[in-house]
Amino acid sequence: MVKKALVISDTHGSVESFEKIIDLTGDIDFIIHAGDYLYHGPRNRIPRGYDPAKLAESFKLFGDRLIGVKGNCDAEIDFMLMGVSELPAIRFINLNSKKLLVFHGHKPVESEDAVIIIKGHTHIHELCTYENRIIMNPGSPSLPKDGTPGTFGVIEFGDTVSLYIHDLNGRLIKKEGFK
Repeated sequence: MVKKALVISDTHGSVESFEKIIDLTGDIDFIIHAGDYLYHGPRNRIPRGYDPAKLAESFKLFGDRLIGVKGNCDAEIDFMLMGVSELPAIRFINLNSKKLLVFHGHKPVESEDAVIIIKGHTHIHELCTYENRIIMNPGSPSLPKDGTPGTFGVIEFGDTVSLYIHDLNGRLIKKEGFK
């Protein structure tokens, strides 16, 4: 049973921000990544702590406990460095009998039966309830566009399911949950 999942997106090669997140979250059972792993993209500046090869090695350490989707800046070489095959654009995950939909967010996707929808792409965190579903965008830890020092998400499973958005200073920004 998964007790705690880290939700990230748009890391864009910043090993520094990823290591900070791991320090802040402590023990995690699972990582969900909503795309844009290693490359910073042609329109973004190079993020602080940019070391895509080292970040790829960090992701490899999680093995099958890291699951994700392809973002608009991801390429075959990124996945080769991370030791994974081509990733899908859309993925459904069942965690503790809860259905999650994960996609990057640069193309619209709909799902009638997912209770949690995870997306990225905008580099702006979001956590809200809409039509009996929770929508989470963890934002970007390395290239935020929302005035934060960078953000990430956490999902905790217990008697209830709690979803959180934190910034890289460890501050809780938003919380949602359901039974």
